[in-house]
Amino acid sequence: MHDFPTLQIGFNDVSVLRNVIRGYLAYSRRVSLPTQERQEQARLLEGIFQRLVAAPRGVMEVHIHLQLPEIHALNIAMLGFCAFVRQKVPASRDRDETLRDLEGFRQLLLAMLPG
Repeated sequence: MHDFPTLQIGFNDVSVLRNVIRGYLAYSRRVSLPTQERQEQARLLEGIFQRLVAAPRGVMEVHIHLQLPEIHALNIAMLGFCAFVRQKVPASRDRDETLRDLEGFRQLLLAMLPG
């Protein structure tokens, strides 16, 4: 039996995370050459996305088990998404608050990694 880290997120954050994954995948496919590493990362992110889509509706919190490579893929996706937003969205209080919230979430994700 494996003891996988469990990502616990509020139901509203599920849609945010789905949008981050979708946005990052679309962006990275446009600006990066398709290497084997990027294809594997995309496969991992698609798997996480599918689990988020399948999350039950109407619950307050969703639990998603993640393998270590999935945590790394999500980290890269969140960093890439935030960089894209900083580049394309004019600075504003809302943008900066959103990016701060995503960075806090990313730090929680990284805390799931073994020491």
